[in-house]
This record gives sequence, structure tokens and C-alpha cells, in this order.
Amino acid sequence: MTNPAARRAFTVVELIAVMAILLVGLALVIPALSAARMNANRSQCASNLRQIGMALHLYANENNGFFPPTTHTTGSRRVEQSWVYGIADYLDDIDKIRVCPADPPARQQQILSRHATSYALNELVFDDENYNQVYRISRPSQTLLAAILSENRTPSPTWDHMHCGEWTSWQKMLNDAQADRHMVGAPAQAAAQRIRGSANYLFADGHVENIPAAEMKRRLDSGINPAEVPVSP
Repeated sequence: MTNPAARRAFTVVELIAVMAILLVGLALVIPALSAARMNANRSQCASNLRQIGMALHLYANENNGFFPPTTHTTGSRRVEQSWVYGIADYLDDIDKIRVCPADPPARQQQILSRHATSYALNELVFDDENYNQVYRISRPSQTLLAAILSENRTPSPTWDHMHCGEWTSWQKMLNDAQADRHMVGAPAQAAAQRIRGSANYLFADGHVENIPAAEMKRRLDSGINPAEVPVSP
């Protein structure tokens, strides 16, 4: 005859074993789900930037080759609203495309309510008369047009551009661009120097490139400003 106390002990052991299996399963599933979510957000962000790139060129085709001005543009072309509204007619859904899906939810709401955008333009192109027309860019596949705005910048119409001429160090770039926007898990900023993730970048030929933060830091550390407009020799 089975001892009731032994039966209860066996049941407890079984329960502990089942719970251990479930915990192991969760430990495997949660990172996989996080990675899948990150990949989906990264892909949607890249799609946003590709549509923005196409819209920028459509705008230029109808404006004597000029790209739209930013709120940093001086002179007669200066505007008071974010550049993204200048290309609204060429976008299917401006409120979807102007927001990076990987931005934190609260930041996304700020961007929407404040008529801002997650994507900031390279002032070295858009606010420089030497390069603010399509035909003036001699190496479009290597010319950076836009990146994801840094969380160091509060969303607003006036933060629609990056001060790329000041990118003389990794930290100065991080003040403008969220170079680790796409990552799995929470950022360990102090320990990892913000080099764990990656970000999407739009170039003048319309292609979007996902570049690891570590690679962007390497370029800055070697004295290369990735936002400088390259010129043909």
C-alpha cells in the first residue's frame, strides 16, 4: 500500500520539475520573441527611410533639384515646420512613416503630438548650398542623408536635423543620432559605450544601410566623420 506522505512528496517533486521545464522554456522563448520584435521594427524603420528617400527625390524633381529645407536652413528657404511635412504629398501615411517603430512608446507619442519626426537630416547636405541640390552630390551612394534622432534630443519641429559638422567624437555623434536604436534587451550605456545595437541610415542614392553602432564608433575614433559629404577626386 502506497504511503500518502510519499505520494504527496512525489507530487511536489513532479511540480517542481514541471516548473523548471517551463522556466527553461521561457528563458528560450523570451529572447527569441525580443529578437523577432527587434527585427520587425528594424525592417519597418528601413522601409520608412526608403520611402522618405524616394519622397525627397520626388520633391527635388519638382523643385529645381533642391532638397526640402530644414528648420535650420537660413535665408528665403527657411521653414518653421519639420522638413517631413515638406514631402508629405509624396508619402502614403506621413504619421506612420515619420515615426521609428523602435522608439519607446512615450517618445512616439511625443513625436506625433509635437509634429516632429524620428528621422533627422544631415545638415552638411540640406543646409549647405554646395550640396542641397541632387545634382551637386557626386557620390550619392556614400552620402548620408538621414539617421534616427538621438533620445538626447527632445522631439520638436526644430530638431529635424543633425549638427553633423560637430561629429568629431563618438559622444558628439550620439548627441544627434541614436546609433544603437535597434537592439535586443535594455541598453547598458555606461558599460558598453552604446555599441551593442545598430541603426538604419538613408543615403542619397536611396538605399538604406543598417550599420552596427560599434562600426560607427570605430569610424569616429579613427577620425572619419561618416556624415561628411564625399567628393570625387
